[in-house]
Amino acid sequence: MAIFQRKDLPKSNYIVSIVAKIKKGTPIKVKDGKSIKFKKTKDIDMLEKVQTNFQKYGKILDPNGKMASIFTDGKNSFKFTDIDKAPFSGIGGQSRNTLGKALADAGELATVMSLRKKIETAKDTKQSIFEKDPEAFSDWFKTFQLTKPAVIKIVGSLNTYDIIHDATDKSAFTTTIEKFLKKVGISKKDSWNPADIFIVKKDKRKEITDALDKMVETYTASEGLLNMVNDKIYKLYKDGKMYPISLKQITSDKANVDKNNVPGQVKVADYDIQIAKFNCNLSTEGKEIGLFTFNNTTTKKQISMQVRGFPHQYGTAQTEITSDGTPTGGRLGKVSTKVIDNVMSMWKDARIDSIKYFGSPEPFSNFDEKKCKETYDMYETVTRDSKVYNVKKISYKDFKKTIGDLQSAKRPSKVAENMVMKIQGLKIMHFFIKNKKDLSAIMNKMINGAKKINPDNGFFIKIY
Repeated sequence: MAIFQRKDLPKSNYIVSIVAKIKKGTPIKVKDGKSIKFKKTKDIDMLEKVQTNFQKYGKILDPNGKMASIFTDGKNSFKFTDIDKAPFSGIGGQSRNTLGKALADAGELATVMSLRKKIETAKDTKQSIFEKDPEAFSDWFKTFQLTKPAVIKIVGSLNTYDIIHDATDKSAFTTTIEKFLKKVGISKKDSWNPADIFIVKKDKRKEITDALDKMVETYTASEGLLNMVNDKIYKLYKDGKMYPISLKQITSDKANVDKNNVPGQVKVADYDIQIAKFNCNLSTEGKEIGLFTFNNTTTKKQISMQVRGFPHQYGTAQTEITSDGTPTGGRLGKVSTKVIDNVMSMWKDARIDSIKYFGSPEPFSNFDEKKCKETYDMYETVTRDSKVYNVKKISYKDFKKTIGDLQSAKRPSKVAENMVMKIQGLKIMHFFIKNKKDLSAIMNKMINGAKKINPDNGFFIKIY
């Protein structure tokens, strides 16, 4: 067991996380292996108020060089150096999956706020999700502390710049960008440029907006409008007038910074990629088919890809692919369904159109004998491959009976929704196995799509 030591004390993220667990009522493991639910005492309240200031919280936890026993369950008291460090090592990075889009949105809003105001407590974020879930706040705490210094290193003083947050801004600048996207036929801004903020010189904002607007009004897509705007944005960056920045949750001890889609220097992924292991499970037990592992033999690293299915009522956009194991070790963005559809169509395949395929309003109401056989054939194809682990072998008879039970509502609807997601995942797995000889080409296209790397994409700086 790794116990906290005095040298860990200056790392405020540990203190923030400990306080968050206590405030939430989560038991904390101590040196004898027991998990203790510490009381929310006045000492803990005082600690929370100064939890990001080592000079101040050090006087509470380690007054006069002697560790104080301020953590108590009412019977026994413990020092900082009595607490197990292991559960707090590598904190952060899991909240994205556990709380989903609502947390990601709140994290982005609070990160933008952190560029103007110091965030030390959950209340400072003005996001209820962090106030209600202190552990979620502790997961994002590094991001709120490290993003601004990274931005200042790029931009310099922020005092002479406006911070335009694309998700909340309604000014002429954002309206011009929206008009540009419509004219070049791009439905979602992030498909072109995933920058969350544009940091623009205050005294140049109108000039920049007017220049972009004139470009949009004057030229068409066929006349090269897309490349014109991309070149203009990069020139504005080089002149120090505007910085398009993509903000990501920071999970390491320092912020990483990448420059992407530099005109004339776009480096697309071109790796040799092979299947490491796929897990297939078409039974009613367990989670959806989703985690695919690949070996990048070029970089000698692994790529973890997750196919995420969503509940049946969400329409046709049921499957998206995310990857958190890039060939360079960084964080990959989401591969949009548009990219997936485009890549699969190149090999004359397609995702499952969920509502149409499974039926509505209940899953499997439109699932006939032909679809049952089609699904089982995919299952047999993938499980014959040596790289696929079949979690539980099932016969066609058993599978058909399962579908029949779902159609006659003999099983809970959650089971039906889970089976829908499994079949969606199976379809993607079948696509990879069927086109195994072209796997590198397929994966490189998806990686480039995830990282928004394309000569047609706009220049942006990613902080992660």
